[in-house]
Amino acid sequence: MDSVDEWENPITEPPGRVQTGVDPGRLRPSRNDLVRHRLNHQRLLVCSGQTRHTPILVLSRDGVIIDGHHAVRAAAEEGRAVDVLVSDFPITARGDSILDLPPR
Repeated sequence: MDSVDEWENPITEPPGRVQTGVDPGRLRPSRNDLVRHRLNHQRLLVCSGQTRHTPILVLSRDGVIIDGHHAVRAAAEEGRAVDVLVSDFPITARGDSILDLPPR
C-alpha cells in the first residue's frame, strides 16, 4: 500500500453524485475489521456480477467508506472497480486501505 504521503483521494465527484469505476483498494475504511461470512457473501455477489441493492457510500474529501466495507473489500480482492455514492457525512478513517482490515 502507498504511504500516507503518496495516497491520493480517488473521489473526484461532488457530494450527491455517483462516481463509477473507483479503485476499491484506494478507499479507506472507517471500521476496524470485517466479518468473514459477510465478506464471503459479498465476494460471491461480486463474482456472479450481482448488482448491489444499496450504493456504497464514501466521504468525498477523504475517500473514507461510510457503508459497504465488505463489498469494497471483495471487489478489491477480485480486482474489480466499484461505483460509489459520494457523501459529505463526517467520518474518520481507521486505516490506509480496505485491504488492511483483518476479517474475524
